[in-house]
Amino acid sequence: MHPKRIEISILPLSQQDVLDKLTSDKKLYGECPSCGETFPLFKADLFYRKPTATQALSAVEQWKRKIIEAQNDLTKRKQQTRQRSKRGVIDVNVGKVLEKIAPALPGFRFDCHDCRPLFEPVDYIIFEGLTKKGMVESIQIIDIKTGQSGLNPHQQQIKNAVDEKRVEWNTYQKPV
Repeated sequence: MHPKRIEISILPLSQQDVLDKLTSDKKLYGECPSCGETFPLFKADLFYRKPTATQALSAVEQWKRKIIEAQNDLTKRKQQTRQRSKRGVIDVNVGKVLEKIAPALPGFRFDCHDCRPLFEPVDYIIFEGLTKKGMVESIQIIDIKTGQSGLNPHQQQIKNAVDEKRVEWNTYQKPV
């Protein structure tokens, strides 16, 4: 059973006088703003009383430390993200350059003169044997990758079409 609510008008008193009055009268109740439960005010440690002030200051200092730690952690994460982003941009740019010069690099297994660049969605179509032998022995679709990058969805679809032999030759002749 909840006690009856009564309104109190207080004459101009000091804060300490008000707090003393509120905590000395056993008939006065307060309501918790979080859970709505009522409680006798004389059992409460109100925020201007000395024992609570020390606890409150300690809690505020603890919160400040946690906020500073969180800010430092956030700053560190932002720096790491920027560094990863810069590395990613550099890696992508290096990859773009390498895919354009790959046929001229040592170790590239195809004759660079057989390579025809597309760069999108794949890097090269290679007509193997065309330059040296004058005949196409095979047609290769090549995409140059650096690091741990993989095929993007369009490249994967192209690979699947080749693997499943869904490749055709068509000739377009302009109508006269």
